[in-house]
Amino acid sequence: MQVLPSSRNASQKFVIGDNDGVLSCFGMRRGDSNVVFKTLPGTKISRVELGRSSGLVSDKIFVAAGSEVKGYSKKGNNFLTLDTNLAESLQSIWVDDANLLVGGSYIYNHYVDCKDTNYYLCSDKINDLLSLPPHTTDPELSPVLACQDCTLRVLRSSNLLYEVEVAGPPSCLALNNGDGGEDGEEVLYGTQNGKLGLVKLQGAEPVYRWDMLNEKKIGGVNCISTYDLTGDGIKDILVGRDDGVLEVYSLDDSDEPRLKYTHVFGESITAVCGGRVGTEKEEVVVSTYSGQVVGLKQDTMGVQQQPDQDVLLKIENLRQEVAGLEARVGGAKEQYHHTLSSATSTDTLSALPQFALNDKFVLNQDECWYTLSIELQVCIECVVLQSSVPVDIQEVDKSTAVISYSPPDPENNNYLLVTLRCHDTNRLEVKVRSIEGQYGVLQAYVTPVLEPKSCRLRQYTIKPLSLHRRIHSFDESRPCNMLKITGPFSFSEAHTWVSYCLPDVAERLPAEDQVTLYFKSTFIDTRLECTYRKGEISFRTDNISTVSVLKEVLSKEATQRKVSIKINQDINDASVAHVLKLIHPQLEAQLLLAKNVQLIDALMELKAHEGDTSFLAPQCQFILENAEQMQEELKQQPSMIERLYALITDLYMDRATFKGQNMKHKIPELLSTLESCDLDLLLKFFEGS
Repeated sequence: MQVLPSSRNASQKFVIGDNDGVLSCFGMRRGDSNVVFKTLPGTKISRVELGRSSGLVSDKIFVAAGSEVKGYSKKGNNFLTLDTNLAESLQSIWVDDANLLVGGSYIYNHYVDCKDTNYYLCSDKINDLLSLPPHTTDPELSPVLACQDCTLRVLRSSNLLYEVEVAGPPSCLALNNGDGGEDGEEVLYGTQNGKLGLVKLQGAEPVYRWDMLNEKKIGGVNCISTYDLTGDGIKDILVGRDDGVLEVYSLDDSDEPRLKYTHVFGESITAVCGGRVGTEKEEVVVSTYSGQVVGLKQDTMGVQQQPDQDVLLKIENLRQEVAGLEARVGGAKEQYHHTLSSATSTDTLSALPQFALNDKFVLNQDECWYTLSIELQVCIECVVLQSSVPVDIQEVDKSTAVISYSPPDPENNNYLLVTLRCHDTNRLEVKVRSIEGQYGVLQAYVTPVLEPKSCRLRQYTIKPLSLHRRIHSFDESRPCNMLKITGPFSFSEAHTWVSYCLPDVAERLPAEDQVTLYFKSTFIDTRLECTYRKGEISFRTDNISTVSVLKEVLSKEATQRKVSIKINQDINDASVAHVLKLIHPQLEAQLLLAKNVQLIDALMELKAHEGDTSFLAPQCQFILENAEQMQEELKQQPSMIERLYALITDLYMDRATFKGQNMKHKIPELLSTLESCDLDLLLKFFEGS
């Protein structure tokens, strides 16, 4: 969606593309929408952009649909149709004068006057792109690609200039202040884990302006735009998220963002713009996944206001219209059921309804769990989750779904069977916590409120090292263990095996002959380096358990493919103490939290009887003051102590296995040592074994 500029101080029109390939332009008059033009249906529209032109009004509309780019005037006249002939569908476009930049999943192309000029094959998926404005001294464009491997890639012609590491997989980009700021080099980015940042891409080295963490644990960023809502000459930052949260940030005197407004929709936001569409005042225009377009003024964002008489009359007319439609639908349903029940031949067929589904399975790096979000354009009736590996399921706070657990059946590879029944909602979100070393498939059966009953199946792969994420450097100061696998396997097979074990590895085969990737455990902050080429895969890590998991999984994969491999490992005993020192602060904090929560009920009862609690010890008073926060924290991290115990136990057993020892009889003594939460005793226990 884009808002068209207006030459006069009049209401603006907006254009929006849909899944049916229809580009629609609407204008608002007296609160009613008027269709300015509509195109014929065709290939699904993936992107709508306005052409940027120096010194001219940017009212040319460009859309990406399949492998084609089409251009329309503000009156709906088609003046351009360019078939890029790319094997991939276009996901993003950017138009600047005669320059057209297009991006597929991995391919970037630059056209000048519709002639193919520059080309770049990216090593990871391209989520979005834009170009820095050309300077008078340097008219050449500087494209910026937002890539899935947590990097922004800055190009010059067909060459990579440099890479910029950001705080998560970037999902969208925007020029700061709409023009890149004072020097035209500032780019806003939003990530899939909900973080927002500003970076200045100057010369050959970036400068990070600010990076805002997702402290409220809200959804990932779907879209960013800038618009001056207050009329002070400084454009505000408009952010739309996939959980329906709209945020408006203004910049303070030090150019740091400050949250100004927020508004919550019941579904994900697909686009956000600023303009004067419905009124003469500045508005934020939002489009949602189900097709709604909503305009918000400053005095209505986040505030429930009483509508005036005209609005009430319009609402009443709409209610009557909806009631009439519901009656017609009810009559059609009765006729449909009557036809099915009275049918005596196979001539009467029931067609399954087609419905779109928007789903995401994203690792939350800060909380070490995955967020599974499922969204339909109609209401969800229920979702059934089934897993072939042990996982924990937890609702998010804002969820209204009713969860029903069925008994697991591990013998039939069914460790989880959960039904989530929804009421009057088209979006469902749950947390999924996996266990590293346990890998398989999580399946979701999604049933909408449609007749006849049908469901769609979605599958999500849980990888052996599912809680690792990509980073761009390795800490050489850590004590490392080595694992080297050699054999007559191809580079393609090596890439497939690495992708099978680790997340955030591109599906496409890299162009290089040798690839090195770096990973970080989001759970205990260990590191992993993976280097692979034809006939050889090598790993370096400071965690013995990671070596054990990789060795087991890759041995199994090689056996299934009937590939003979040779495995060499080099275990560093110093890495055991290193990992224990990383885990111990978490274990100590969790044991203290559990102990404090156990005391809350007794202290609350004492407070109810005594009234004055000033005689209590400072620690007890602290527990009373923070009781609600402690209970919520424990609720957000269920079974964390058991997981940390299991992690240390696995570390102990894996080290013994590599040494050729059987230490199962020592496990009770290890658990007893863990209960004391004394790091020195724990280190002595490991040293003496």
